[in-house]
Amino acid sequence: MVAEVERHPLEDDEVYVSDLKLFSGGAAANTAYACGKLGLKSIFIGKLGNNDTFGSKIIKDFKAVNVDTSMIKYSWEHGTGSAYIVLNKEGERRIYAYSGAANYLSHDDIKEKELQSTKIIYLSSLRNIEPLIEAARVSQKHKIPVILNPGMLIIDQGYSTIKKLLEQIDILILSKREFQTLFPNDNMSDMKELKKKNIHIMFDLGIKVVIITMGKAGAFLINKEDSGMIQTIPVKNATDTTGAGDSFSAGFIYEFIKNPSYLFNDLKKNVKVGNFIAGRCIQKLGARNGLPNSEELISEFFK
Repeated sequence: MVAEVERHPLEDDEVYVSDLKLFSGGAAANTAYACGKLGLKSIFIGKLGNNDTFGSKIIKDFKAVNVDTSMIKYSWEHGTGSAYIVLNKEGERRIYAYSGAANYLSHDDIKEKELQSTKIIYLSSLRNIEPLIEAARVSQKHKIPVILNPGMLIIDQGYSTIKKLLEQIDILILSKREFQTLFPNDNMSDMKELKKKNIHIMFDLGIKVVIITMGKAGAFLINKEDSGMIQTIPVKNATDTTGAGDSFSAGFIYEFIKNPSYLFNDLKKNVKVGNFIAGRCIQKLGARNGLPNSEELISEFFK
């Protein structure tokens, strides 16, 4: 639920909501939707409330872009998760997230036979990390590249808590804020020093690639070979940053699945596509309304 306001409220304050809209969302769901719209064969695994209003809308919207919903799990006890987003006129947002049924996705809900034939497994923003660890374990067993875009629900648990998950990841995509929370003493003003400092911890865990999204500045790409900032294409009419990171991930996946290489120059192209999709996303209200389809991507980005 997205509420538009002139300004964000102060403490013990009240603001007028000029518009209120309902969209399907959720970080992993947004990425699955974007991949589906780009023409990739995508399957979403998560847990929804059994036949409730929000869950039904999520299913309907997935089917509109041919995302396979057959592996979704359902809870009879908990409703579908929801998020309450307040968006001011500058496009800055505040999010209050209720995980609902999603938080009760369990280790046992992850079936190896459902995952073993996929080309990529993408994990995102679930406070209960046990099913993510199990999915990553299956990925490693079957040599499937696994990408994690954690979100603050995971990062806020701290490095020691999420280390077991990080140890099974190939590509880590996280925002500047998420990186600073994970490594609070790092100086983000000198990006060249990152690889010399805390990034080596990620490589020691087995992670091959780290991408730090930096908003309108672009994304900082790091592997053992090289590092560098990949700039965005300037966007004049940024409306809503909701879903920018999720759409970036979809763009990255779109290119990576065609050429699953960890070489720096190959990864740069993936990041550029991610930046482009994110730029399209933020030009419309909601996490999905600005997303291009495959034809638009080819005509606008690959022209």
